[in-house]
Amino acid sequence: MPHRDLIFLAPADARRMEAAEEHGALAFARAMQREHPEQGVAWEEFGGGHMIFVAKGAPVGRAHGLGFAGKVSAADIEKVEQFYFQHDAAAQVDVCPYADPSLFEAVNQRGFQVAEFNQTLARWIDPGERFRAVLTGMEIRQVRPEEAVTWANLLSGIFFGDQAAQFQDLFTPWAASDNPLCLAALIDGRMIAGAGGIIVPEHRMAAFFGAATLPEYQKRGLQTAFMQERMRIAQQAGCDMAVTLTMPGTTSQRNVERAGFRVAYTKVVVTKAPPGLGAQPK
Repeated sequence: MPHRDLIFLAPADARRMEAAEEHGALAFARAMQREHPEQGVAWEEFGGGHMIFVAKGAPVGRAHGLGFAGKVSAADIEKVEQFYFQHDAAAQVDVCPYADPSLFEAVNQRGFQVAEFNQTLARWIDPGERFRAVLTGMEIRQVRPEEAVTWANLLSGIFFGDQAAQFQDLFTPWAASDNPLCLAALIDGRMIAGAGGIIVPEHRMAAFFGAATLPEYQKRGLQTAFMQERMRIAQQAGCDMAVTLTMPGTTSQRNVERAGFRVAYTKVVVTKAPPGLGAQPK
């Protein structure tokens, strides 16, 4: 059964997509706090969304969902700054084009700078669709609790190379978060690739995050297989939509579009460094 395409996106749909990423970040933060209470992980509900801090330099930890519950003032954004500055971290805010326009004005007034653009891609998951992740000689399945460290070491090594050691602790808690989608590909019991995501039951949404493969096993269809398996699991969990983020014009965007995802909108991450620090996070 062919899946429905995205034709028109209402603000409520955009909020739902943003909520999927927001819930994923919250689930990760809660798991990180359980696993590493010494990190000073913090989150706070604010402005219809959440401010989340995990660790300095962590890829997870921004203000999500602002501007969907009403207008946002410069004073509101100043509170966001205070939340992050007290952790000696840059304030970072996701700015969705479907948010109230006052959010754009408020971050501009407070001197935020554009850090990056992200494509939000989505696809419907219809009940009658069939998803198959079959690769000869490979097993693709959910990561078991005792494999969490191996999975984390694999992903951090592929994503961050020489800096992997400082990011390993950021991946391990993900497998212990609420409703995780942590997949591994194995050959003869050896883990050679991994992928992440989360199921958000209350929104009937699945959010898919990064997938990584050891160089010698690339170009064997693993990215497609991971996508198929995550959609199958999401479908079984009752989800009717999946969402993912990529940088614009990348191979990752091309791969997810082949799986039926379409660009829903492009959003901006804006950032402001703590007082006395001129450099913005990359």
